[in-house]
Amino acid sequence: MKSVAIALAAGIALGGSGAWWVQSLRAGTAIALRNDQQSKQALAQAQQAQQATETKAAGRLQHAAAQQDNTHAYTQEIQRLEAGRTADAARIASLQHHLRTTATQHAQAASDAAACRDLADQHKRLAALAAEGAEMVGELGGLVKRQDVQVMLLKEQLAMDRVLIERLQ
Repeated sequence: MKSVAIALAAGIALGGSGAWWVQSLRAGTAIALRNDQQSKQALAQAQQAQQATETKAAGRLQHAAAQQDNTHAYTQEIQRLEAGRTADAARIASLQHHLRTTATQHAQAASDAAACRDLADQHKRLAALAAEGAEMVGELGGLVKRQDVQVMLLKEQLAMDRVLIERLQ
């Protein structure tokens, strides 16, 4: 306010009219008000951008944590399935051993040499087929379990990704 009075007094002292100075001061005030308004608007936009960035960062942190949990669960499940497959393989080996032992005992028990050979051949073929079938069943069962776990975990990953995409949009 002092500067306005000083400028007005200086303008009158120099022989000018005070109206020109007042008009000049009004224009300066309008410019200052507009600059202040633009600064406030820029500050509000910056705050909104910061809030959006923080929201996105929080969403991404949540997604990363969920993804890490999902990966850990997948790893644990694969290890559990591998342990089961190893145990199945041991049981299959034991069954194959018992089948071979039984085949030998049956072959020795037969009194007729031709019947023994025939029985032994049949038993051997059956034992081989049974062992092959047991091994296939074990492998396929393990494969199915592993694929089921993978599908389940991929579904969970897809759901988490969808949540992230929805939050980012």
